[in-house]
Amino acid sequence: MNNISQVLDKLFDRYRIVFWYDDRRELRAEFEALELPGVEKVEIDNNEFALKYRVLRQEPEHRFLLYRHGPAPADLQNWLLDVELAHGVFYADQVTIWLNELELGPEYSELVREHLPFFKAAKRREAFKKGIRASDNPERLRLVMLAVCSGSEPRIDAVLENLLAELAQGGDEKIRLIERCGLQAYFWKRVECHYGYQSEPPGLKDFVIDLFKYCYERNVGLTDVDRDECLVFLNRWKDNVHHGKAYEKLAHEIAEILQIEDDLRQRDLKSLRDLDYFSLIDQRILVLLLEGIVFRTMALADCVEIVRRRRMSHWYRKFADVYEAVYHAALFLQYFHDLDVEVESAAAAIR
Repeated sequence: MNNISQVLDKLFDRYRIVFWYDDRRELRAEFEALELPGVEKVEIDNNEFALKYRVLRQEPEHRFLLYRHGPAPADLQNWLLDVELAHGVFYADQVTIWLNELELGPEYSELVREHLPFFKAAKRREAFKKGIRASDNPERLRLVMLAVCSGSEPRIDAVLENLLAELAQGGDEKIRLIERCGLQAYFWKRVECHYGYQSEPPGLKDFVIDLFKYCYERNVGLTDVDRDECLVFLNRWKDNVHHGKAYEKLAHEIAEILQIEDDLRQRDLKSLRDLDYFSLIDQRILVLLLEGIVFRTMALADCVEIVRRRRMSHWYRKFADVYEAVYHAALFLQYFHDLDVEVESAAAAIR
């Protein structure tokens, strides 16, 4: 609204009468809300002859803003053409106004038109303006739009973390907003570029299943496909203090979908000791540690070392009591094993 007022003020410095043709019929609300001191607003609506007489004869000194809800009529049907030619015309559509508000050049008009629903909300425009830089290209501008829609920083990993947090809570408002704003194709293209995810149609739940599946299989040696950004993202997401609960909820769901418990029965300690994607991994490790201690199939020092390593894992706190019990049992048995209990005689043993 401020941009419209500023442009009109400049026009009224030069002209007593200004015409405003709302070609796309999208600025009536702005016209009705507009306040220009000393200017009377009048709508052109089958009143051309009376209006012409008024502005030229009845009030020849008064300033008028003449608004038409639609494009200008053809010259032969325009009964106010002579008045228009002698005065000023305000050229504006909603996109132009938004571009001025956002301090973007006309070369971005197509981008704005492509994502009109995004720019219709004043709060989104305000957040968008705060996030953009003078050097931004259309790709970066779309990334900022994604960030605004998801309430995150303008990074694809941050956008995903917020979307997955909502998914974990059973919501889909943010991803639906991305779709309504025409950003879904760009979003999934970025996800494909960064994480190698491809599916038709793509979806958040499908993406997170693919993410867990790849990272698990990569670490246990079931695939050697290079998608290292998936590993980076999953570890970052898992250890993020703001998204830990969302991660854990989805990890439980995905473990069941992928039947991780069945696969873990085939895995040994060596392949699992540094993995912490699922809580089932910790359960399997604890079973193997206990079996190793009870049946003496593993070195006690190895057991102690594995527990020490697991203290840095994601699910350690959930199983801390069991891990520490195993740890101290292994230490005790190791101490007992190293203890010299040899005696010279039965009498010496009971002294």
